[in-house]
Amino acid sequence: MKIQQIRNATLKLSYGGKVFLIDPWLAAKGETGAFADFPSFTIGADVDPAVNDVAMPLVDLPEPVDKILEGVNVYLLTHLHPDHFDFNPATKALGAPLDHAVPLFVQNEQEAMAMKQAGFQEVGVLEGSGTRFGQVTLYKVAATHGEEKPCGPSCGLVFQAPGEKTLYIAGDTVWYDGVVQNLKKFQPEVIVLNTCCASLVGYGHLIMDDAAVENVHKMAPQAQIVASHMDVVTHATLTRKTLREKLAARGLLDKVLIPEDGETLTF
Repeated sequence: MKIQQIRNATLKLSYGGKVFLIDPWLAAKGETGAFADFPSFTIGADVDPAVNDVAMPLVDLPEPVDKILEGVNVYLLTHLHPDHFDFNPATKALGAPLDHAVPLFVQNEQEAMAMKQAGFQEVGVLEGSGTRFGQVTLYKVAATHGEEKPCGPSCGLVFQAPGEKTLYIAGDTVWYDGVVQNLKKFQPEVIVLNTCCASLVGYGHLIMDDAAVENVHKMAPQAQIVASHMDVVTHATLTRKTLREKLAARGLLDKVLIPEDGETLTF
């Protein structure tokens, strides 16, 4: 498999003869807007309030959109948040940069309806029992997007195919029993974690931090862990730099890969 870290949680995965684009947020720098544009959400108390008016994404894509979309067979969306899928606050358009003829799969019927209304021609719902793409079997697995309460539904993804290592993309989730069960059931050999520890009032930390990374490593010590979802959203409490420092303090820096935007990892 090859995993290209595009930006934030956007990954381009070559696996089992297919190319998947996961959580494709392809907006230009600043195009999605700031938290001030989304008044139903308030950044956490552990985040500098000055960032409330800072537009996201914080950085540009590492390569042109056409290059990112080249060769993609399927789009996969773990959940419908504007830092995982393009949403224009001004026009309300969804997924504008994507080829609407490419198959797109989401976590539930509600999101499937939104994608159909946005003009996607082939929309499917991922199944916990497995969805087939050629030789690849993809499983939708449990996730919880918030410590205090979920910030909307989300899911993780597990990929299996002949000749490939089992891959677990945990998605936007905190460390909780559902992640434990996913690790026990699938015994993944490569694990991608979203680890910027973003924070919102009323929800707490939305995704994993360095302590969660350590918990995952203890449960799957032979797996290669990849840290994703870094340095792009304003409600993050960890950066690549601070995550490295915290992992080093835990003796885990050599156990976790933290790819830069545009970097490709091969397993």
